Amino acid sequence: MSGTSTDAFLPMIRRRLDATPDAALILPTLALLLLMILVFSFTAEQFFSLPVLRNVLTQTSIYIILGVGLTIVLTVGEIDISIGSIMGLGATVLGMTVASAGYPIAVGIIAALAVGALCGLFNGLLTAVVRVPSIIVTLGSLTFIRGLAYLLGGSDVFVGFPPFLVWIGAGTVIGVPVPVWLALFTVIWGQLFLKSTRTGQHLIAVGGNAEAARLAGINIRRAKILAFVIMGVLSALATIITVARLDAAQSVMGAGIELQVLAAVVLGGTSLFGGRGVILGTVLGALILAILQTGLLQSGVVQFWQLVAVGGLLIAVVAIRIARDPSETQS
Repeated sequence: MSGTSTDAFLPMIRRRLDATPDAALILPTLALLLLMILVFSFTAEQFFSLPVLRNVLTQTSIYIILGVGLTIVLTVGEIDISIGSIMGLGATVLGMTVASAGYPIAVGIIAALAVGALCGLFNGLLTAVVRVPSIIVTLGSLTFIRGLAYLLGGSDVFVGFPPFLVWIGAGTVIGVPVPVWLALFTVIWGQLFLKSTRTGQHLIAVGGNAEAARLAGINIRRAKILAFVIMGVLSALATIITVARLDAAQSVMGAGIELQVLAAVVLGGTSLFGGRGVILGTVLGALILAILQTGLLQSGVVQFWQLVAVGGLLIAVVAIRIARDPSETQS
C-alpha cells in the first residue's frame, strides 16, 4: 500500500515540476536557505530573536526591490552594474530638494524617481540604440553617475527629513515594517509583469533569442530600454527606503551594492545570459545573503570574511549551474 502511494505520488510531483519550470530552480535555492537557517540557529546566539529577524527582513527588502529590477534586466539579456551609483545620485537629489531646499516630501520622492528613470533611460538608449555592450555602458555609468552625485552633494550629509519619510523606513503596518510591504508589492508586480503580461513575455523572448523575437515583430530596442528604465525606478525606490531608514542622505550611498544584488539574483536561478528570470528565486537569494551576513556577524566573523563568503558563494553557484547545464554559457 505504501509502495503504491509512493508510486502515485512521485509522478504527480514530477508533473507539477514540469508544469512549473521555475520550480526546479527555486527548490535548490530554498533548500540552501533552510540549511543556512538550521546551521546558524546552532552557531549564532539569538539568531531567532524578533529584533534580529525584523532587521533581516527590513534590510533584505532593499535587495529584493533592486533584485526584481536586475532580474528583469538580465532576463532581456543585459546587465546593469550602475545600481549603486543611481542610488547615490537619487539620495543626493532627495536630500537637496527636501532636507536642504525645503520642498514637500512628495516633490523629493518624485524627483528621486525621475532621476532613477532618467539614469535607466540613459543606460537603455546607449545599449539598445547606440549598441554599446551593457557591461561597458553601466561600468561607465557607475563612475559617471557617481561623479554627478559627488558634484552635486560633495561630502555633505543631508538630515532632517519629514516624519512621513522616516515612517517609510521605520514604520509598521499590521506589525510588518513598511519596507517589507514595499518589497512584497514589488515582487508581486514583478512576477505578474514577467509571467502574465504580453510585455513581460516580449522581454523573455528578446533575452532568449533576439533574432527570433525580431522576426516575430517584437521591438527589441523598446524592450531593452524599458528594462533599464524599470531598473532605474526601482533603484530610486530602494534609495528612498534607505534614506528613510537612516534619516540621512549622502552621495556615497549605494556604493558596492551591485555585487550583493547580482549574487541574490543569480542564486535565485535567473540566467546571466538572458531568457530566464525567476522573481521568487531572487527573493530567496536575497534572504540567503541577508541570513549569511547576519549569521556570520553574530558568529563573530569579521566583515572581510563576509565579503569573501558572498563572492565565493556566487562563483560556486554559477560554476555548479554551468557544470550541470553547459547551455548556461551561451548568450
